[in-house]
Amino acid sequence: MARPLKIDTSTSPVSLKEMTDNEMRGISYKILQEFTSNDTTTGMLGIGSTPSGATSIGSFVDTSRTQGPGTHPAGTSVTTIISNFYQRTAVLSESGTTLPIDFDSGVGGIQEQSNTELNEHIMRRTLTMMTSTADNEGMGQYRLQPNSPTGGTWGQMAVMQDRIKTASSISTNNTVLWKRQTQATAYSIVRPLKVLDGGAGDDSLKEMTDTEVKALVTKYRNRIISSGIGTYKVQQNAPAGGTWVRSGLAFDDDIRQRTNQNYTGSYSGTYSGTRTYSGNYAGAYTGTYSGGTFAGSYIRYTPAYYGGRYGGNVFGGYFTGYYTGYFTGSYTGYYSGSRTYSANYTGSYSGTYTGATIQTATQVASQVSLWMRTA
Repeated sequence: MARPLKIDTSTSPVSLKEMTDNEMRGISYKILQEFTSNDTTTGMLGIGSTPSGATSIGSFVDTSRTQGPGTHPAGTSVTTIISNFYQRTAVLSESGTTLPIDFDSGVGGIQEQSNTELNEHIMRRTLTMMTSTADNEGMGQYRLQPNSPTGGTWGQMAVMQDRIKTASSISTNNTVLWKRQTQATAYSIVRPLKVLDGGAGDDSLKEMTDTEVKALVTKYRNRIISSGIGTYKVQQNAPAGGTWVRSGLAFDDDIRQRTNQNYTGSYSGTYSGTRTYSGNYAGAYTGTYSGGTFAGSYIRYTPAYYGGRYGGNVFGGYFTGYYTGYFTGSYTGYYSGSRTYSANYTGSYSGTYTGATIQTATQVASQVSLWMRTA
């Protein structure tokens, strides 16, 4: 396909000549300068609620436990913050755009470039320059990483946080969405030619102005969306379809581990209910004792006196029979055995427990990267 034409001053007389690859890079450089200057139109990225004319391209989900390391027994509750990425994808009107000219050998004349010819030469090279991972090019591309990338000037577009619960606060790991605002290599502009409508069929050729070259950015923005080159996705693995490169570094959502662990602690509380007590019991017993029948013999002697003098005992006889009686009094003794006790019991217990515990160590809950399509 024919390349754009330029004025060749190296010949005498001055002639027209097709532009070289390096000269077309100058046109791409001007287009990317204009592309980079506007963050709210087609092709640009953002973080937040997806606006009209944009498409969600993925999200980073940050989870953080509500309990700090050492907490036991530990729950499963977490707090979640979602950072949504979007790319503006609205198709723009291209009316009024000035186009470069080329020599069409098929018709044997000069004409304005078709979209096919424009895409093949200028737009293709502009996309290649923007998606380059080299330090000397890549103006207008985005990267996701903590520190500013090398090569050119990078501006911070948004900051995301991976929050991690500590014993008393929240610590954070941050990453930044960067946009390359300038590139290390600046290409000089060689202006392509355009048709200057003089009216009444009196047309002429003239170099395009810098403003007219930069206005080609509208076609470039639409080309990003139609080709897919220069679009982005935020997810763990490379998307399917086309060629995708990780633009920056992977970003992890770290969260404290929650595992079962033995730990020592004390428990204080009140116990209400019935329990069995086994042991020795000492106490006093007061009551009436009722005995049984007593059987035995009784011998009786009667003293005898003779003339006023004691003469000894005289056998009086025998009595045999039964005796029944009662005993009233107190008894103190000991009881050994078990008994049931019902009451409230208050006390403390210290021991070793096994339960879910928040650990100091962390684990990766999820991971995302910013992926850029290059082909």
